[in-house]
Amino acid sequence: MSVVAFDGACFGDGPVTGVGRAFTDGLRVYAETNARECVLLVPEGAVAPELPGVRAVAAPRGRWRRQRQLPGLLQRLGASLLHSSVASVPLAAPCPTIATAHDLPWLHPEAMERTSWWRRAATTRALRGAACVLAPSTMTQRDVAGLVAAHDTRVELVPHGVARPSLAPLPASERQGPLLVLGDDRPRKNRSAVREAYAQFARARGDAPPLRFVGPPDDYVDEREKHALLRTCRAVVHASRFEGFGLPVLEALAHGAPLLCSDLEPLREVAGDVARYVDPNDVGSIAAGLEAIDCDDDLRAAQVAAGPDRAAAFSLQRLADSWRRVHAEVSR
Repeated sequence: MSVVAFDGACFGDGPVTGVGRAFTDGLRVYAETNARECVLLVPEGAVAPELPGVRAVAAPRGRWRRQRQLPGLLQRLGASLLHSSVASVPLAAPCPTIATAHDLPWLHPEAMERTSWWRRAATTRALRGAACVLAPSTMTQRDVAGLVAAHDTRVELVPHGVARPSLAPLPASERQGPLLVLGDDRPRKNRSAVREAYAQFARARGDAPPLRFVGPPDDYVDEREKHALLRTCRAVVHASRFEGFGLPVLEALAHGAPLLCSDLEPLREVAGDVARYVDPNDVGSIAAGLEAIDCDDDLRAAQVAAGPDRAAAFSLQRLADSWRRVHAEVSR
């Protein structure tokens, strides 16, 4: 039996969040019906997720050690393919490699993130060396295609997936939790503008629901508590300046949460006409959106009804099927 190796470089120190969780969920479904042996390469010292049908193997940490030691590990495992959860893949791998480019923030000044020239060069070289690159959004697919245009690298659009919640969404009128903001505190997440907009909204509203930021580094919750918050929150607010995909938006849709988010290409690709969109660079626009998402009963009810069906187009089964198709094509 041939071996498909999955590079779990996203499982570093600390709890698994964001794309790491999406990767784990996709691998769980993929392994359920895969004929080949699945091996998950977990950075030394990290806690491996328990996935039926997936064998965890310790792998080297660090960019240079990965480049030097991963090829030998893949050789010993008899891997016929390496599927990485990140953009970095070993350049001297003994088998075809698949990289995942979640976003390329240095191509977008609105991301407000500094990326060293060395990291830009290393990422570009890795993407050009992969047999295939998976991108979760059309924008990221376009960005990657520009970097690898002169090289023999495929770029596939493979959006992230989300599990269907076990409980039906609560009606809009029963959602009395906070205005929920999921994500870390990087500048791209625009927390300061959201706080300022909320202050404006709360002054005008008088009895506004509380605003709660959930995510590293200050307020991490486990998956069970996050799902409870998504089911009961007044609304999900995602007014970021830049996104490569927007997993919190997809999670909000799946749980039928009223949704306010930035008018960005990747977020529109996920939410379609279900979300209430705002300009992330305009505090007044965000404040007006907060008022609408809290006070417009018709809007809230329509979003609760439409969200789960919209999220169903991004199922984990669809993700696993896309992986399986790309694996078969790359392995030929």
